[in-house]
Amino acid sequence: MMSFSHDEIQAAGPAEGAALFVVRAAISPTDAGQLLAWTQELEERLELGGRAWTVGRGRRLAGYATLDPVPGLPGVYDLEGGIVPARRRRGLGTMLLRHLQREAAMADVRQLSCRVVGLQDAAAQFLLRRDFYVEHEECLLQLFDLDGLPPLPAGLPGEIKMFPLTQAVGEFVRVYEESFSAMPWSQPYAAAEVAAALARPEDLLFAVVEGIAVGVVWHELLPDGRGRIEPIGIARRHQGRGLGRGLMLAALHDLRRRGARAVEIGLWRQNTPAMNLYKSLGFLEVGNWYYLACDPEGLKAE
Repeated sequence: MMSFSHDEIQAAGPAEGAALFVVRAAISPTDAGQLLAWTQELEERLELGGRAWTVGRGRRLAGYATLDPVPGLPGVYDLEGGIVPARRRRGLGTMLLRHLQREAAMADVRQLSCRVVGLQDAAAQFLLRRDFYVEHEECLLQLFDLDGLPPLPAGLPGEIKMFPLTQAVGEFVRVYEESFSAMPWSQPYAAAEVAAALARPEDLLFAVVEGIAVGVVWHELLPDGRGRIEPIGIARRHQGRGLGRGLMLAALHDLRRRGARAVEIGLWRQNTPAMNLYKSLGFLEVGNWYYLACDPEGLKAE
């Protein structure tokens, strides 16, 4: 516990979920009907290794922060939080952040990561002045004209196939590793994660060459009618043969058949080959955001 002008930082658990929701809603207006869902989500996050803190005077909370491990990236934790508007510019944000950075350093956390919409936003400027740096930029692309899709390419050096659930999960994990290992945007999946998130095995389409899956695309139809594609990957030794374009078109045609009104896909700005592929199919960039990072190991001595 840490004190500053009668304000204290305390670790928070599931019992404080409702109080954290109220503070979060004061920072960023949130529908009160989301209270139960958010507190349940917070409880799950804490069970999976996340941590939470509050800052304030007794029950008069002024802010909160959470750290959650990022699946597939050992030692990387997502940072979320803030100070309510009425209590800003009093040093509470800095006090809370420094406390988290020290806690992370003592726990051998490799990196703190925080998503921001723009580098000139107040939150981004606050973090950039306190040991954070721009780690990477991501962007969102959307395709609105599904009726204008080109046909599936002829003469691919393989075929597009689907597998039963257990086989699909295992093949996805393997192909993802062969496609993205050592790439900066690699975020490996565990088989259990894939099985839990996969709505239907048919959402995974595989490029198969000589009986071996060498590419995969994960596509799904969201409840609001949007289609989403992510990730898509081709094993490195099979890249440059048209398989990526073939998988993308197969997924897009399937989403059109299922009634998608638009399709979205996210990617790192630095992934130029993927960007070129998506734009060649008619995708347009509709948004972007940044991930700021902090390496708490270097703060241990502070």
